[in-house]
Amino acid sequence: MENTHFRMQWPRENLYLDCFAHEVMYYRYHWHRSEYELDILLNGKQEFCRGTETHIMEEDDLVLIGPGTGHASFSQKENTTALVIRFSASAFKPFLKRGQGFSFSSCQSSPQTRNNPRYRHIRFYAAQILNACYQGGPYSQLTAKASLEMLLVTLCELFDPQIVKVLPEQDEQHQEIVSRIITYLEQNYASKITLEDLAQFSQYNRTYLSTMFKNSVGINFYEYLTRLRFHHALFDLARSDKNLTEIAIDNGFADLKSFNLRFRETFHYTPAEYRSLVFQGKVSTELHERHLINPTEPIIQTKLMEYLSLLD
Repeated sequence: MENTHFRMQWPRENLYLDCFAHEVMYYRYHWHRSEYELDILLNGKQEFCRGTETHIMEEDDLVLIGPGTGHASFSQKENTTALVIRFSASAFKPFLKRGQGFSFSSCQSSPQTRNNPRYRHIRFYAAQILNACYQGGPYSQLTAKASLEMLLVTLCELFDPQIVKVLPEQDEQHQEIVSRIITYLEQNYASKITLEDLAQFSQYNRTYLSTMFKNSVGINFYEYLTRLRFHHALFDLARSDKNLTEIAIDNGFADLKSFNLRFRETFHYTPAEYRSLVFQGKVSTELHERHLINPTEPIIQTKLMEYLSLLD
């Protein structure tokens, strides 16, 4: 099978990037602890949730998501296609002091701004990265890294980055403890879990455990658990015949009322409204599956050539 998901790494600099094109389907709620994600809509129309903000993206719109920010996309037209580039937060390390990071909340285009020069630059460098990853060859890593660095410069110079505190690096013992807790939550998210339960599981004081979890993951335990439950509930809404109460209970929500409330706060739909909008037959059959698209497909090639000609 031809490669459709590309990764390049520069271990000495603790730097990497992932790049792929995919067909947007239903909400896949997720987040990345130490990565930025750039989403560019190549075709169609989608609703994009970043944190608790939701907005419509159309062709050529883009958005940058910072580390730790929950996000999801939902197609509003069939054959909606997006380009995704993820890169390690360490890419900005040379520009920051220890314990600092950048937030780019202004990097989100709209119908009024999508054709501004700064967004054209972002699309140009993103197209160069995908092209270098797919074409390969002796200079592909050099091309991809140079394009990523120019993308970083564009973000820093044109998008008014705000300095924020970042999570401290944890020692190996703390990393192991938090890793075991996350595995426990993933296996038991559908059950009633309290901070006291986690304290007993980890054999740590609950106050200490709460602080350690938030410092390591970036959000508190209850928020993490809610996100995990959403991740599974969204899949059930799209793929199962369960009624809404069953979905709520099966995914750890106390009842349908609390499920409805948290769902609307995050996605601005009720679960019933969301379910009615899902394109039947256009959803993944597995929870973590994406429908990746080969860069040779006409829609990808057309947009690549268009973006690469923007700065001619």
